[in-house]
Amino acid sequence: MRYQFFFLALCITLSHFVYAQDKVNLSSSFQKPILDELKPFYAPSEGQTEDLLKGDVISVGKVHSPTDKEQQMMLFVSGIHPRNCNRAMRKLSFYENYSGYMDFIKKSEYDEKNEVVLFIMDHVLLPFPMNLTFKIPRIKTAGHYPFTFDHGFLKDLKGTIAVTSVGKFCMLTLKADWRGQDTKIPNLAFSAFIQTVGKLGLEHLIRVSLF
Repeated sequence: MRYQFFFLALCITLSHFVYAQDKVNLSSSFQKPILDELKPFYAPSEGQTEDLLKGDVISVGKVHSPTDKEQQMMLFVSGIHPRNCNRAMRKLSFYENYSGYMDFIKKSEYDEKNEVVLFIMDHVLLPFPMNLTFKIPRIKTAGHYPFTFDHGFLKDLKGTIAVTSVGKFCMLTLKADWRGQDTKIPNLAFSAFIQTVGKLGLEHLIRVSLF
């Protein structure tokens, strides 16, 4: 067991090292076009913009209670992939394989005809197992792709995935908004959870699609 833990830790460390070596580092000349592209979704702070240009994934999660019986959530995640969009999406467009990309996705299916994704997620970070079902086309090229959660946890959540060419690289962005019945998860814990999962999720997807 000790050797298995050491091997797992070594693999995680090496995967982060490879990603760090492959991260983009864009000049300030890219700042305006990037901010123009993000304007419909979210306005990053100066520090967040600098992090984005350095190749870091930025993630913002906010949850509050508009009424005693409701919660409202906003999630914004963005990062710049070191490959062009066609190459990045060559692997990321296969949603049915996501259970092999991320350990907290236990099952992933894609109905090609109806363009419906099913994720069953369970992890120590999650407050309880979640079934997420949403409709979205198989994304292969740059563009804006809206989606809605039709069933399960966060039903009626509305979001957009944006895939944008940035020079020879590709900016991947997700913006999601939801308002619904109180989940019984405290606002602070809920916001920390979605922000953490959003950041770690996109970082991992970038890593697994580098090659």
